[in-house]
Amino acid sequence: MIKSWIEKTIIGLDLCPFTRKPYLEGKISIDELTGNNPTDSRQNFLHSLNKFQSQKQFETTILAFPQWKISFKDFYDFTEDCSEQLVDLKLADEFQLVAFHPGFCFEGLKVSDRANLINSSPYPIIHILRTIDLDLINLSVEEAESMSLGNGKKLEMLNDAELKDHFPWRTS
Repeated sequence: MIKSWIEKTIIGLDLCPFTRKPYLEGKISIDELTGNNPTDSRQNFLHSLNKFQSQKQFETTILAFPQWKISFKDFYDFTEDCSEQLVDLKLADEFQLVAFHPGFCFEGLKVSDRANLINSSPYPIIHILRTIDLDLINLSVEEAESMSLGNGKKLEMLNDAELKDHFPWRTS
């Protein structure tokens, strides 16, 4: 389901223009992990981080937790804990984490706001990015804001059928 979501929604709607090339080149690792609680999921995260760190084939990795039924707030807290693990391991300068969740909600927005769909995914996901790759993109603050606003407009333009097609976990 994660590959389908990436192809159909992330690449199909061009929500992240930096996804298409590495995805088509097979440089995105996708791991569906079995953890369904914080302890197991933390161990799975650390194992996957170690595996990702020790290889050069993949530019980025997506850790999906399809069996973990967890609220967005609790998963976001878990992702923050994982970020603290990066600090403790002295890896915070090497990696950045981005949380995705079926119920993702940006602070200050209503749950129904379509801007939340930018980080909405079929399962809880932690996206591990190499900071060096982010540095190579070299987006200015203005460019990043423009991309975010453009994504918001794309999502606002979806009709109800398209919305349900791309985000069935949010509209059912």
